[in-house]
Amino acid sequence: MSLAKSASALGDFLTGARYDHSGLISALNEYLDRVRREHGLYGFADRAAAAGYGDIVMRWRTDHEAGPATEEMVRALFTPSDLDWFAEQTGLSAQAVELILARQLPNVIYKRAHATTPH
Repeated sequence: MSLAKSASALGDFLTGARYDHSGLISALNEYLDRVRREHGLYGFADRAAAAGYGDIVMRWRTDHEAGPATEEMVRALFTPSDLDWFAEQTGLSAQAVELILARQLPNVIYKRAHATTPH
């Protein structure tokens, strides 16, 4: 691990950033709203299908216990510039962004699919 990554990981640990999801969840909803505006209602689902994860994302929409994503899936579903944007918006390291997105993306997808107020 490089010195920069080590320092970033230490900073995440000391500040509890890996467990503070509030800023990242807000950024994720903002991002998904933008994808919807630019690519239509199923823009993110279409991206997931193209990456080979369409079935998994559809399960997340219907089952809140469908399980987490992996960091590999996160890297397939979001471009490097998207992940950099999340890190910039939240102050989290890229590693923390990937880890938290892997845990929280299924929950956000499910909640957005079942929200009474549209996102």
